[in-house]
This record gives sequence, structure tokens and C-alpha cells, in this order.
Amino acid sequence: MRFTELRYFLAVVEAGSFGKAAQSLRLRVSTLSRAVSRLEDRLGVTLVERSSAGIRVTAPGRLALRHVRRVLTETNALTDTLWRSSGGETGEIHVGFYLPPVNGVLASLLWEWRTAYPGVSVTPHEPTASALHTALIDCQIDAALVPDFLLDRYEAGSPVCFEPLVAVLPTSHRLAAQPVLRWSDLEGEILLLWAWGKDGIGRDFFASRLPGARLQVFEASNLTVFALVGAGYGITIAAQAYTCLNLPGLTFIPIDEDNAHFEINLVWRPEAEDPVVGKFVAFIRDRAKL
Repeated sequence: MRFTELRYFLAVVEAGSFGKAAQSLRLRVSTLSRAVSRLEDRLGVTLVERSSAGIRVTAPGRLALRHVRRVLTETNALTDTLWRSSGGETGEIHVGFYLPPVNGVLASLLWEWRTAYPGVSVTPHEPTASALHTALIDCQIDAALVPDFLLDRYEAGSPVCFEPLVAVLPTSHRLAAQPVLRWSDLEGEILLLWAWGKDGIGRDFFASRLPGARLQVFEASNLTVFALVGAGYGITIAAQAYTCLNLPGLTFIPIDEDNAHFEINLVWRPEAEDPVVGKFVAFIRDRAKL
């Protein structure tokens, strides 16, 4: 049974005659007649009765027609899906985030991507730094957005944007009224860290800027650490994007230092062949602010 035979049978039924169907398909009547006859031979039934007035669909023909329509519809849908997928227009991409993408630039890029490629879903992953690298190598994720102090772990990377750092203090802190701070203002403070302090590289990033700080790293979310800061257990350093949360009991103060920021980079596997991944990487790189 051939696809063209099914298509020609449907065309004949919808046109009401072999002549009209042949005209719409720009084929000879004999070509259509032979195709339908072959289909009838394969199925072992008469699908249409021919007459000078046109055709009459038989009972087996009506039954076959329902299935033929479904087969052709699903085949066309499959063809369209595969065509779009091969062009990177449909599918799914798994993206790892070292920090939540609340940065204005990242949020805007994700919105633009969804607008440009509504057929591609984005699944986020937020493992630890070491698990993020492993997930990319093991193909559990397709790409990731990581800070520059982790970039040497990856084969391919491209800068996307800068993320300034701010000090997060309880509103009762002696420095809470200051418009800006320097690293030296925070010496001796208890510095509470969450995910980005779990690995040595992240911890070293802050230790090099606050050598006199007493670091405490928790197996907790950033929101839990913010709650501890609000309760007076210490301070923390966060990405400037978190200031949009407007959490009660906390003060977010910019840090006026040349090294009070990190660069967010897009990383991926260079050997990745999925067209969706290629589209995503090219899209983010073309629209990056750096």
C-alpha cells in the first residue's frame, strides 16, 4: 500500500469523480483509475463503483475513507513536525542555570527566544556547579549559563552579560544606611553563602575579595540565606538582580569595586548536533550584550 494511492483515493472521493480529481491533481484519469484499482486489489475490496455519472463510495470504501483521512492527516503532521525539528523550530532544550535567571538581560533573552521560537520548550535545571558540568558532559542538559569563575571547566563558552554584586544586610546593620560599600567595609563580617559557595571555586571567589570574612556555607536556597540575614545571623553577597525581590528586613547596597561583578557565560558541548541547540546558542550569542 502506497501513500500516493491513499491520497489519490481521497482526492477521487472528495471530487466526486475521477475526471474532476484528475483535473485538480493535473493527472490523467487513467493514472488515477489504476492507482485506486491497485489499492482495491491490495485491500481485497471494492472502494468505489464507477459509472458515467461519477462514482459511488461503497460501504467498505466509507470505512476505509475514515482511516485514510486519519493516516494522511497524521502523516502530514509528522512530516511538518520533522521538518520544523530539523530546522530547529520545534523541540525541547534543557538549560542549566548556576543562578536563577532573574537578571534583566537573561530574562529578556528568554522572552525573545520564546517569542521567536514558540515551538521550542525550555526546561530549566539548577544543580550545583560540579553537577552542572557533569550534566552537560553526560548530555542531561544542552547548554548552561555560568559565571566566569567556572568557565575554565568548559570547552566552549561565550559571554552574555555582566552581573553586578550587592551586599545584603539586615536593616538593623550598622552599614544599612550607606549608599554604597567597599569590600573593606565588610571585613570581619560573617558571610553566609548558598549554592555558589558549595564548591571551592565559588568560595575562593569571595574569599579573595573578603579575606577577613568568616564564611559559612549552607546546603540551602538563596531565599533561606536571605531569611537568615534578615534574622541577623550575618550578611551575604548576591547578584544585583535579586534587589527586585524587595524582601522585608533586608537592605541591598551596591559594592563600589572594579571586581564587584561577574560575567555570565553561555556554555555548551561543541559536538552537539541537535539543530535546536544550535539555534539557541546562535540566538543567545547574537543578542548578547557583551
